[in-house]
Amino acid sequence: MRIAILTDSSWGGNPHDYRDLYVVPLMMTDENGQEILDNKLSKNEFYKLLDEQKLKTALTPPGIMLAMWDKLLIDYDQVIFAGISKGLSSQFNTYRVVSETEDKYKGKVFVVDTNGVSVVLEHEIEKIVLWTAKNKNGFEVMELMAKENQDFCAFIIPKSLETLKRGGRITPTAAAMAKVLKIVPILRYDGTIDKEGTARTFKRAINEALSLIRKNCKNVTHIDLAYSESPEVVINLVRDLIAKEGFKINLYRHLPYVIAAHTGRETFALVAWKNKGDK
Repeated sequence: MRIAILTDSSWGGNPHDYRDLYVVPLMMTDENGQEILDNKLSKNEFYKLLDEQKLKTALTPPGIMLAMWDKLLIDYDQVIFAGISKGLSSQFNTYRVVSETEDKYKGKVFVVDTNGVSVVLEHEIEKIVLWTAKNKNGFEVMELMAKENQDFCAFIIPKSLETLKRGGRITPTAAAMAKVLKIVPILRYDGTIDKEGTARTFKRAINEALSLIRKNCKNVTHIDLAYSESPEVVINLVRDLIAKEGFKINLYRHLPYVIAAHTGRETFALVAWKNKGDK
């Protein structure tokens, strides 16, 4: 049986690293209502737009997604779609319904519940590649992922609150107070993004996130690091703090636009895998 694996641009990897892996773009909308496929933006174009406007993100347009399914089903027996977490987008719920109600996709297209994005989704795609190599079919992959899609602990630290303020996720007054008091939020990611705590200064926030990872992910030695556009000095600071805590960096990636659009520049995500040791 030939199986194609499909993901979306919330994944941070290189599709050329895997055979039979394909990627569809997510959508962005600017303040003028202009819709932009995120794979059409260069890094410089994206951050220039982000600096100037509040951006909204949306699921892959149905015309693009279904055209990709139809195209892949010409050459493959099944398609496994593993995209952005259902807690961050309507992508999963929308296309799970389509795959299970449209006759031509029933038993052929399987929409997997990943809880993933960025480096989390990278690990999950790697697992799916390994499972399909062992002749697991779409039904089996859905069941396997449902058992493993919470096997990580992740924390997101935005150094600047400007984008969060512009997007209405923090009030201007709270942002101003945080700036004066040098308060930095620590966000927990578990498929959704929620507040975990705060720290005085960015450095302390990183160290607190590392402590939380050590507490919640026993015996972990490696951490995945994803980050939005940042000065080299800030990136090196984060890398040094990780090293001082005795961790090694495994995956090292830019955050996908779909996350950076909401958190802004100088955002860092630290991810480890539970009970996985040297993952």
